[in-house]
Amino acid sequence: MISEDNWQDHYWNYLARLEVGAIDRSFEDLKPWDSLAEDCMNLAIKAPFLKGKNSGSKSIKLSAAFLKRTMSDFRGAWLLINWGYPYQAACVAASLYENALVVNCLVECQDLADEVLLNKNGDVPWGAQKLCKMAAYKDLYGSVPDEFPNNDEFNTAWKMCYHNYKLLCKMKHPTLQQVADETRSALNHKGEFAVIPLPDTRNESLALKHMLMIICISKLFSATKCFAKAVDCASDDPEYEQFYSEALKVYSNLKRCIGESKIKDISIKAYGFKFT
Repeated sequence: MISEDNWQDHYWNYLARLEVGAIDRSFEDLKPWDSLAEDCMNLAIKAPFLKGKNSGSKSIKLSAAFLKRTMSDFRGAWLLINWGYPYQAACVAASLYENALVVNCLVECQDLADEVLLNKNGDVPWGAQKLCKMAAYKDLYGSVPDEFPNNDEFNTAWKMCYHNYKLLCKMKHPTLQQVADETRSALNHKGEFAVIPLPDTRNESLALKHMLMIICISKLFSATKCFAKAVDCASDDPEYEQFYSEALKVYSNLKRCIGESKIKDISIKAYGFKFT
């Protein structure tokens, strides 16, 4: 029997009940995003099964491993969001972001794949900012260059990409912004915050949850699109035609959900970092 004197000893199991309640609440609050997340994941799952000229290439095989990790991160972030833990979801989303960028950069570049495979520590040899530049240039111009230009189009693209990553870092790392918002989700009737884990089901948290879903879906979609393009299927391949049709649907619904989202109300801002 739970009482005021022993509730701490029973809170672990009670927390599971609160999380089930959070899932029920999320089913209503995030319903438009649920089908979009499912469609995007299904699209990503289908991409490695496409058959084309480059299906057996080294860069495709290596990128498939990073795409798999991106999909796993996507599922993990989605579950945490629905359980009411958006800041914990942001930690996973930051991993998703980097893994998706690696897919974008490696998938058509044998030389970059070799750099990863030959790294003595088994690390990807580029930091987040470099990956953002590589991916942004490839999105704009179709390849990864040895040197980057200094023009407005490219600078705007890579800085936006890096800004979104740093936004996730602001949620992931210890900051007053993050703890100030999260403690507001655990206030008692006296306005004091309880030092306990508690799912965040506030309406005020929807802006953050929407932003996380936009970032996660858009990065998984981008990695999936780049992977499918790199496979180089025949234009009249029925499986590729079906894949392309489903990709257009995901892209269209993502734009609609972004337009209907509450992201303008997000309480976390990314600042205090440099673009170099």
